Amino acid sequence: MSELQKQVQVLLDGLVASGSEDGVQAAVYRRGELIVDAVAGVADGVTGRPVTSDTLFYAASTVKGVTSTVVHVLVEQGMLSYDTLVASVWPEFGAHGKSSTTVRHVLTHSAGCLRCLRS
Repeated sequence: MSELQKQVQVLLDGLVASGSEDGVQAAVYRRGELIVDAVAGVADGVTGRPVTSDTLFYAASTVKGVTSTVVHVLVEQGMLSYDTLVASVWPEFGAHGKSSTTVRHVLTHSAGCLRCLRS
């Protein structure tokens, strides 16, 4: 077992032991090679089924970082501007008073319902 594998396993075991996590897994790949495959805790508190390397976890909001990166690259390449109206690339978004919402508003989380009410 590699030193990195040991360190990650100790970290995961500690999270479960502290009650911060019921079950957790971590996989680290380097240049396409799996170098850490660590698990701890239970996947199902009712049955006590342990977490394994094959356990599926629900991951909410993981697309935000990827989407933000894509938008920043598009701005860098001149294909989009932070001041581009969202409705100009997604016309349906402009409904219900959101026609003046820009890409900047979306990226800074200021395009929500309160902004819509002010429009």
